[in-house]
Amino acid sequence: MLQRWSALWLRHYKANTIFNLTNKTRTDGQKQQIVKEIKHLCSLTSQNKVATRAGVSSATISQMINENWNLIKDEMWQKVLVKLKIELNWNTANTANFDYIHKHLIQAKQQSLSFGISDKAGAGKSECYKNFAKAYPNVIHIECMTFWKQKSFAKALNTACGLDDFGTTEDLIERFMDHVSGLNAPFLILDQLDKLKDASLDLFIDFFNNLPNCGFLLSGTPALEKRFKRGVNNDRSGYHECWSRIGRKWLKLKPATLEDIKAICVANGITDEDTIEGIFDNCEDDMRRVKKDVQKQFLKKAA
Repeated sequence: MLQRWSALWLRHYKANTIFNLTNKTRTDGQKQQIVKEIKHLCSLTSQNKVATRAGVSSATISQMINENWNLIKDEMWQKVLVKLKIELNWNTANTANFDYIHKHLIQAKQQSLSFGISDKAGAGKSECYKNFAKAYPNVIHIECMTFWKQKSFAKALNTACGLDDFGTTEDLIERFMDHVSGLNAPFLILDQLDKLKDASLDLFIDFFNNLPNCGFLLSGTPALEKRFKRGVNNDRSGYHECWSRIGRKWLKLKPATLEDIKAICVANGITDEDTIEGIFDNCEDDMRRVKKDVQKQFLKKAA
């Protein structure tokens, strides 16, 4: 009995220790960073829409902005951080691929064009999309998920716009299109599109046909290009239409260079040439590994 109680106590102690280590209270400096991002996002749209995107009340966002932080729990700060895709203590660098994607995004947004990018995971695509969505008004960026059905997809589109996500699938789609139709130079980035089911993918055709003021980016891994090729070759419904609407080609990215990795390292405070070369040699052309190795350097300095 004593052994059993001891085992349960030890398990409880370990669980609570891990919980405390991974749920530290946000510092005032971190809260200031979050508030700065919130204020910027509000300047692009509205406080109510930012609150809806963050999954919190407009009053909570107002309290954060006005620095009335005493009654705001750390869990609420964490939720806003995740929902609004705010990254603390990380600076994006202008790599060759970042500039290449950004140039096409600007042109497509200004001229309501559509294009596609199908390239390997870890190439830095999503980082550029997040940065673009935060920098310009009326950019809607969503990262598709494998479990989504058509209604889940429609709800995510509305949430990304700061709109209510209740109602039938038809209600959600109509609400989204009605909202986007009234925007100036809107742009929709559908990231990780290879995860969507065909029925949801077909909605792109409806959006393209009914929103002539909107530009689109369809983005995913090489699996997306292969899926489109199969769909077109097998004459599957929707694929010819989607393929035609993005110009019948996929933009391709270049392998990361030492200069790219150096730009990321320097932007995040790492200037030692040997360290930079080590991160480059270890990265295997994967920007996620670069980020992980850069963050390891932060931990070494803090130790």
